Amino acid sequence: MIKRRSLLALTGLDLLTSAVLAACSPKGGRASADATGSQFLDALHVHTPTTLAYAAPMTSFGTYGYLDALVGEVTKDNWASVDVLKSLLLNGETDLAAVPSYVPANLFSKGVDVRLLAIQVWGMQYVIGPVGSAEQGLEALRGKTVGVPMPGNMPDLIFRYLLGQKGWNVDTDLTIQSYTDGQEALGALLTGTVEYCVLPEHPASMSLTRAQQQGKSLERTVNLQEVWASVTGGEARFPMAGLAMPTALADRSDLVGAILSELEAAVDDVNAMSEETVDAISSVNEVPADVVKEVIPRLQLQIVSGADAKDELEDFYTRLATLNPDIIGGSLPAGDLYISDPR
Repeated sequence: MIKRRSLLALTGLDLLTSAVLAACSPKGGRASADATGSQFLDALHVHTPTTLAYAAPMTSFGTYGYLDALVGEVTKDNWASVDVLKSLLLNGETDLAAVPSYVPANLFSKGVDVRLLAIQVWGMQYVIGPVGSAEQGLEALRGKTVGVPMPGNMPDLIFRYLLGQKGWNVDTDLTIQSYTDGQEALGALLTGTVEYCVLPEHPASMSLTRAQQQGKSLERTVNLQEVWASVTGGEARFPMAGLAMPTALADRSDLVGAILSELEAAVDDVNAMSEETVDAISSVNEVPADVVKEVIPRLQLQIVSGADAKDELEDFYTRLATLNPDIIGGSLPAGDLYISDPR
């Protein structure tokens, strides 16, 4: 249980108990009406992965007071894999989930009652390699073995897409070694199993810190956000991760507005990097404060409602779908996937 109002009190994550989908769900029983007839949630159940890109802005979520009139308490738990995340959404066991941006599109296209509330992470992927490789950029990877986490998912698809757009043949110009997740890929890089590795934040920053501790010298060989800009002609960013919620809650404009206000306050705090906020993120997520400070500017945190991000999302989905259309459920989702800002 996360008690609101005191950021310094955030010292850990409790395990989430059994949850239900929404006030009107047959699994319900945790919502009640206040004196005005508005639905009051006894608890808002939030799920995030452990990487800082998702977890940092959610560390203080629920502490700013915007939810006080609508929610009794905010509980937080982690999801361990995309499969677990999908199960939580399918079974109505989460009210708000920090997700890769393609997950709501995939589930929505398959008929699941889920909506995309907002995008908050706008790209934070890098290729890490030996010191001196940054001068060559992508060319440093030619003929090399590159570790890439999550085959068939976002890190893999973004990397392969960009290489293809730059004229590379991913089957002959380099060797891609797939790993289950970022931590496994990071381990391969640090042990020398691979010389280069595609990593998101915060594993990218951790790789530099751990390598230095082991007497090795690594650097950011390629900023994939910059490559994206050169390929698309747009900004050095892409809608990488956001927040999803069940339709029953997404239909409540009062709750949606309060959550967006809460998220914006949390992101503003993180981007400001006050000592209090950095210490809280470090404590809750068990990441050294100096690494937190290194990572935050690279997370590209900004809350943009699903509806306002629709054009960028559809462009992003279309590009990734050229490699794997199943990632968005086979086709672009209908427009009602995207939640508008009701404020």
